[in-house]
Amino acid sequence: MAAGFSDWKVKKQYTTNDRVSYLGKEYRCLASHTSNSAWNPKAAVTKWQEYKP
Repeated sequence: MAAGFSDWKVKKQYTTNDRVSYLGKEYRCLASHTSNSAWNPKAAVTKWQEYKP
């Protein structure tokens, strides 16, 4: 996992620009929200964007 990225978790409050790691990829939060299993970074494209340095 790259520096500055934490593992994505369910039932956690994320804010815009938070960075997470999920299934081997890194993502940046686009909109503040409390996570749930349906809003994982791979599925919730309105909440997460794959991180490209």
